[in-house]
Amino acid sequence: MAKHGNYTAEKVAFPSHGENLVGVVYRPKGNGPFPAVVLLGPYSFEKEQAPTYYATRLADEGFLALAFDPRTVGESSGTPRRLENPKMKNEDAVSALDYLLTRPDVDPDGVFGLGICQGGPEMLDIASYDDRIKAVASVTGYYRDRETDLFMIAAGVAENPFDKATAPTTEELEALLAARLVRARDAKARYEATGEVIYRPLVAPELGDRKAGSEAGLPGPLVWSWYGPWTLRGWENRYAVMSDLDHFDYTTVPGVAKLDKPALIIHSDMCMNPAAARRHFDSIPTKDKKLLWENGTNHFQYYEQPDVVDRTVGHAADWFREHMA
Repeated sequence: MAKHGNYTAEKVAFPSHGENLVGVVYRPKGNGPFPAVVLLGPYSFEKEQAPTYYATRLADEGFLALAFDPRTVGESSGTPRRLENPKMKNEDAVSALDYLLTRPDVDPDGVFGLGICQGGPEMLDIASYDDRIKAVASVTGYYRDRETDLFMIAAGVAENPFDKATAPTTEELEALLAARLVRARDAKARYEATGEVIYRPLVAPELGDRKAGSEAGLPGPLVWSWYGPWTLRGWENRYAVMSDLDHFDYTTVPGVAKLDKPALIIHSDMCMNPAAARRHFDSIPTKDKKLLWENGTNHFQYYEQPDVVDRTVGHAADWFREHMA
């Protein structure tokens, strides 16, 4: 791993679909142009979280890296605030690519994408239709298919969602999801009629009820173990309830099944729904793909644990270097 701190930080702004996005470019020291990486983070991320941990280390490796707040989040504009819409985030990542390619210190033949958790399969999806991305990496992905969405709900009502003996049945999870979508439709109808946005906590330390669910979007100690400390560091713990309509309407299955770019997937049996990661990997049609299965590393360690991020960025940097034009 390269020596840490081998970069300068530059706050930047760029447009996306009528709004103003704010990000930070981490530029390697020395003369460019440099290969560049766009970062997408986990569900409800802000740029200071996992994207910055990865961007700084990628800059240490010689890549100009951009971490940004998507629309409605953090320092970026857009209303209603805290709208969790993965399709919008994908559009914002494309706008980030547009911006990077205006910079004279970016090598247009060396542009890559990396995503963490939900951002991972989103970046695979983007790479399936944006030919400016030369290669892509997905880390501890929240792979967006029906089974994984139900797994996310199970993590909010069961102490161990991996334990089939104690986890809720598929029927129970489908009922919890249906109830969430009813609340989301009601919230959207109120917003359209009155302009009022209904918010609920995104995370809460207590598990939700197996029948009634929870007011929080991602309840339970498993998710709280990472998001909880961020609530003490200025991260805004709320989301627009109507977001569930956009969130659960999105799937990465069709895009990934068309991906013809070099693709690296990093996952483990202790990450979110390992079976979905393997299914997505198997569905990628290109032969230039690689699956790194790192048992012993859990999902949230990939977000910001220094040694894990160092190791993971090393894998991604090697992958990107292999695929420079």
